[in-house]
Amino acid sequence: MLTLILGPSGSGKSVRLREELRQRARSRQRSILIVPEQFTSSTEGALYHALGDELSAYVESYSFTSLAETLLRRYGGAAVPTLSEAGRAVLVRRAMDEMMDKVVYYSRQRRSAAFCQKAAETISELKSAGIRPETLADYANAPGADKDKLGELALIFGTYETLLAQTAMDPGDRVELAAKSLDRAFFAGRTVYIDEFDTFNHSKRAMLAAMLPVADVTVSLCCDQAPDQADDGVFSGARRVANTLKSMAASAGVPCKEIRLTQDMRHKDAPVLAELGLLLADPTYTPEAEVDPAAPAITYYKADSRQAEAKAVAAAVKARARAGVPYNKMAVICRTVDQYLLQIRYEFRLQNIPLFCDEPTTPENTAPARAIHAALDLLRGGLTTTALLRLLKTGLVDLDRDSQCALENYAYTWPLHAQDWREPFTRNPEGYTDRMSEQSQQDLQRAEEARSFLVPRVQKFMDRARNADTATLTAQIYYFLQSLGAEEALQKLTDGLRACGDLPNADEALREWNVITELLDQMVHLLPAGEPITPADYDDLFTLLLRTTDMGHIPQSMDSVIFTTAGRMRLPETEAVFVMGLAEGEFPQTPGDTGLLSHADRDTMIALGAELPDCFENRV
Repeated sequence: MLTLILGPSGSGKSVRLREELRQRARSRQRSILIVPEQFTSSTEGALYHALGDELSAYVESYSFTSLAETLLRRYGGAAVPTLSEAGRAVLVRRAMDEMMDKVVYYSRQRRSAAFCQKAAETISELKSAGIRPETLADYANAPGADKDKLGELALIFGTYETLLAQTAMDPGDRVELAAKSLDRAFFAGRTVYIDEFDTFNHSKRAMLAAMLPVADVTVSLCCDQAPDQADDGVFSGARRVANTLKSMAASAGVPCKEIRLTQDMRHKDAPVLAELGLLLADPTYTPEAEVDPAAPAITYYKADSRQAEAKAVAAAVKARARAGVPYNKMAVICRTVDQYLLQIRYEFRLQNIPLFCDEPTTPENTAPARAIHAALDLLRGGLTTTALLRLLKTGLVDLDRDSQCALENYAYTWPLHAQDWREPFTRNPEGYTDRMSEQSQQDLQRAEEARSFLVPRVQKFMDRARNADTATLTAQIYYFLQSLGAEEALQKLTDGLRACGDLPNADEALREWNVITELLDQMVHLLPAGEPITPADYDDLFTLLLRTTDMGHIPQSMDSVIFTTAGRMRLPETEAVFVMGLAEGEFPQTPGDTGLLSHADRDTMIALGAELPDCFENRV
């Protein structure tokens, strides 16, 4: 049985699903709830809060990805490593290098990190639509298509797939593989509920098609009218999804039932916001609610600059906090973080308001990443003062501060070449003077102790890593950092931060180390085994991996105002939301190109039968 729960936002679809889950749990019946990847953590918390210790054991919360991993562990296939988003970009770069002079259209951009990232996004989009390289090549030859561009993308896509088969598995491919092994035994005695989705890509549809014949499935969709009602309104995409699900159920011989919810439950205590929702859905609607001027549900503020906007938001947040509203019940939303981040941080700091900024962050400038770059510089250029001091300044060399300072001052005083670094230091740290003071003697001793600790380890690393393949070079980099005492230095740093009460930064330092070591593991999986790699190529690919990895942030306090963008937000229950930049063309933002496909490319492919999830009309 397929059950569709349809209704506009705030009509109680999720509430109804959770009530059904509660009733089944009370009857000791097991259920599966599937939500998007980014909502799994908040969903698990909401389920535990609603069901408690005992009943929450009867509900398993998954995303399609985690469900696929569970199935692969049960039926086989989980041992194959999964390609990350950053790994896609590195594999695209490898594909471009493999193609060599076949790359013509994108020849100027082939080594650009931004291009590799966009190409990876494009391949992900094509795979989510079920488009194969040969299909894309056919689209390139269609009338009106950009043959040179799409044809070369098809070649890059095909080479990428060949390399992918030798290294890892794409997340979407894992979902399709898991769908093929799905059987009735897995869902025995369990009903499947699917919530928070507005569309299903090719791999998710494959999983749904495998589910429908063997399980009862309930899907909630944000849809204001009957699925068979054709129009190009706000919810036309959701109606198409509902019709697709009904067609899949009919093909599987599964009955389908629709439940339609129309009442605005979210804004039952705020009729003005409910009226606004009706007006946005239908511009011809005439509002009926009367606004109380003393307590408006919506307040507009006109500012002369972004700084003035941030100042007004900070003042309003502070006023509500004084009135008793917790900071974690307030949120600030904008379209693009870069336009408001500095202003918001400045004004909130002046008002002493705790703030959590949900911004993407790469590990490119972390201490472990800088240490690896310094090691590769040493391997590429030999013993140079610049590379050695760059390594020293990462803070991951287990030397005391006085010894590091003495070594740095000595290197600045005397121009040192590679042979000078290999021999004991004997010159006066003060430079060209007639005599050496007692302090200079101590500084010379410290500098020599630091040199004798650092240089032999560097030389040993260079000897072992020269002309190595990817796996050997990666291992030698890690052993080199260990020999320098990186883990001990990191432990001393975190102990010192914890002693000062700075627990968030202590945890962040450990997390940075873990992220970088995981990226080193990815380098081994992504690059061919047994083939020598130059330090320059390794450095380029590792930099690309760093720039395309999103570390995210961990909130430093449970009671903080959330600052995020409309594209990343998943707000908890809030009492006040402040929207910044509510201007024409900015919020909502005028749709732009994503990846390497233009709107014209997508429209051409859609006209030929492609089910791309991001056509221009849907984005508008």
